[in-house]
Amino acid sequence: MRDKPVDKPMGKPVDEPADKTGGARVDFQKEMEKLGRLYRVYDRATAAFPVACKEKCDDCCTCNVVVTSLETAWLLSRLSKDEITGLRERLEAGVPEKRYQPGYTTNGFALACIEGRTLEDEENDPAWGKCPLLEDGRCTVYHARPFGCRNMMSEAACADAGYARMPELALTLNNIFLQYIEHMDYQGMSGNLTDMLVLYLKHAVPYGTPGQKSHAFPLSLENLKDSDKTGIFIRNMKIPALMIPPEHRADAAPVLDEINALGQG
Repeated sequence: MRDKPVDKPMGKPVDEPADKTGGARVDFQKEMEKLGRLYRVYDRATAAFPVACKEKCDDCCTCNVVVTSLETAWLLSRLSKDEITGLRERLEAGVPEKRYQPGYTTNGFALACIEGRTLEDEENDPAWGKCPLLEDGRCTVYHARPFGCRNMMSEAACADAGYARMPELALTLNNIFLQYIEHMDYQGMSGNLTDMLVLYLKHAVPYGTPGQKSHAFPLSLENLKDSDKTGIFIRNMKIPALMIPPEHRADAAPVLDEINALGQG
């Protein structure tokens, strides 16, 4: 979904997180709320697309989903203590040994296009296994699922076509939101969903008051680097340019206006 022409940015990006040298983010709750609002903007922007997806349709639910560190913290912040316990148990029960671990981010891809660099194709095989968060074909964290899951749609059943058949405009919108989500967390990291969850469940700092859902601060870049002993995570980047082909500029403009308005809230 990243093979689009690189276009000039339209409007300024979402407000950037405050600089920090370590520890929890400044205005952490505000950033988390902003990410939730961004998800809702996406839902509205793509509501008109026809989809064949239905309950227990899990052909696209593989072990190869990529998330940012902020998304991981947002996911965990939406789970109750019992749900987090169940999440731990599913991960400890076993995960596919081979899973996609990205070598570059969406904004890294955009920068490579701008600079005229060619990036090698990365191996990403759905046959490596299902997402470990599935249970009887259903997502156990569906209400808190990351964008890499939210943006999956298909006009025809994937089991019949063998792949997700998306409208070209949907692919462009997906790229736009992927770029903004990474930009919001430009001081953080990206990686495989399973790897990021394991990291957070081991190292993240919980907070919240008794009786509330448990939350987890995003790990700082320094914490992530210290915890990433095998080099499986990659650093996020700011948006160098939005990947919008000319034929989609008019349709993308109102969506970009709504995204940029989030930075003023």
